[in-house]
Amino acid sequence: MNALPFAFAYPAILGALVALPVIWWLLRLTPPRPKAEIFPPLKILASVLKREETPAQSPWWLTLLRMLLAATIILAIADPVFNPRSSSLASGGPLVLFVDNSWAAAPDWERRVQT
Repeated sequence: MNALPFAFAYPAILGALVALPVIWWLLRLTPPRPKAEIFPPLKILASVLKREETPAQSPWWLTLLRMLLAATIILAIADPVFNPRSSSLASGGPLVLFVDNSWAAAPDWERRVQT
């Protein structure tokens, strides 16, 4: 079986994958809970309104989803290429060359003909 060649246009960007543990650590980091200071006239409202409860840390699946999203963005920026070509011209076979001979090529037409 032939393996499908795979390359990256910017492989140096893949070094950013090293930052994933730092991103994981930042996602797991939570600020300390603020102190609750109840304003006396609002005690009645506090008993009526439901308090918003926030978890001390994000759920594992949400952290995993965020990590996968960060890895996907890094891989996308590295510009993956399927079937990369090792050279732009084949070593043998016919070559098709398109030459622009419009008015825009007039100033250096002699150089183009010589080339």
